[in-house]
Amino acid sequence: MFDLDYWQEIWSTISRNKLRSFLTGFGIFWGIFMLVVLIGVSNSFKGGMAKIVDGFSPNTCFFWTDMTSEPYQGFKKGRHWDMNNRDMELIREKAKSVEYISPMLFAGSGSKNVVNKHKAASYTVKGVYPANFLMERPHIESGRIINELDIQANRKVCVIGEEVAKTLFTEGENPIGQNLRVNGIYFQVVGVIFTVSNIQIGGSINEMVFLPFSTMQKAFNQGDKIHFLACTSKPGIPASQVEDEVKTILKAAHKISPKDDKAVGGFNIEEMVKMFTYLFAGVDFIAFFVGLGALLSGIIGISNIMMVTVKERTREIGVRRALGAKPMTIVKQIVSESFVLTSLAGLGGFLFGIGLLQLIDNAMTGGSMKIPLFVPPFVSFTTAVWAIVILVLSGIVAGLLPATRALKVKAIDAIRDE
Repeated sequence: MFDLDYWQEIWSTISRNKLRSFLTGFGIFWGIFMLVVLIGVSNSFKGGMAKIVDGFSPNTCFFWTDMTSEPYQGFKKGRHWDMNNRDMELIREKAKSVEYISPMLFAGSGSKNVVNKHKAASYTVKGVYPANFLMERPHIESGRIINELDIQANRKVCVIGEEVAKTLFTEGENPIGQNLRVNGIYFQVVGVIFTVSNIQIGGSINEMVFLPFSTMQKAFNQGDKIHFLACTSKPGIPASQVEDEVKTILKAAHKISPKDDKAVGGFNIEEMVKMFTYLFAGVDFIAFFVGLGALLSGIIGISNIMMVTVKERTREIGVRRALGAKPMTIVKQIVSESFVLTSLAGLGGFLFGIGLLQLIDNAMTGGSMKIPLFVPPFVSFTTAVWAIVILVLSGIVAGLLPATRALKVKAIDAIRDE
């Protein structure tokens, strides 16, 4: 049961040596403070890095063309080449690892090339397949995305980013069903989308106009040309296998040397995710290593001070032993003092750390402070629970060695001690 008199006695003992208690507890305060801040900053960095690939399917590969770097079958190096519709058919037929495929076309954002009545602005225009939205995974604000019927019927429809909608339409006006003039041709708006990802394929989704790929090829006289290609792997198949397969097919179709590593550019999101996973593990290790190191130094400091306290109170402990105090009573008292001191200092460090993170969060959320590649710092509920557990264990551990020393004090020797 909770013994109020017992804990008042513990607090009185600590209060008698305020300066020593303060200096002793500061090590724990600083250790917990550093641990909380480092974990918060670590989470902030990881959140910022995660935003880079947020909204993209991790098994997606992207491909583009470049000049050949080797002569092959009578062709000189430095040859320009283009992907075309036939390449998609070959990939569907031969690439057993590919699940979805989406070609892309881009039209430059000329001077005020997107117009709505009396409002005009410059935006990138992008022709895609419906599968593109399974790879880039934008959020739908209203309406829908491009579908297969749009591709098959060459419909003159478009999906716009949220920034396009904000610029070309008045507040409260619904863009869905209205017509935009895009590069001189009218298209009906069927959807508004947005993303928080920092990866940009041709530009930000929020500032882009999407058209059905087939419609864009015909409406803007692009023939069968493809500017960019995206593919996803089937479940259980690594994206790197897709990357190798597709590059092999494209090189064979366009008479490019199999050893030419520059003619077909490409990358896959899976590699970026793996890289970030290793990076996050390293950041977590550093945060815990430095934070726990600072905490450990505080625990050692408290343990040393408690050893000094036990030595100074040798006579008191001896008297207690002589009056019949049980060994566990002495241990309980020493450990309790260490626990109270550690808990108070640790709780203060935890609250100060959370307070600092909250100030940074408010500054970043309010827009007064912008840090690239970071999100507002935070500490999870699980971390808070672990911090409390660490505090309790720290207090117990810090008091065990001094308590063991106290048990070795003999009553008769302690009473004689000056």
